Amino acid sequence: MSQDLKRFVANWKAVGPQLEAMRDRELIETPLPLAMAQLDEMIDSAIFLKPLEPTSGLVEMQHILARLRR
Repeated sequence: MSQDLKRFVANWKAVGPQLEAMRDRELIETPLPLAMAQLDEMIDSAIFLKPLEPTSGLVEMQHILARLRR
């Protein structure tokens, strides 16, 4: 492993707990109405980018579950 890569990994190991603590703090401190509004916007964006299919999705779900069984 190169020195740059070793340094990169060491830096991530050092700051990882701090970043996790920041993420946890943001999750705890974000007001629920704001979080729900952000989630709503993400769902709207996803539907805009890939509109919903007119089917129930049962066939697709069966494919996913079959892959998970393997």
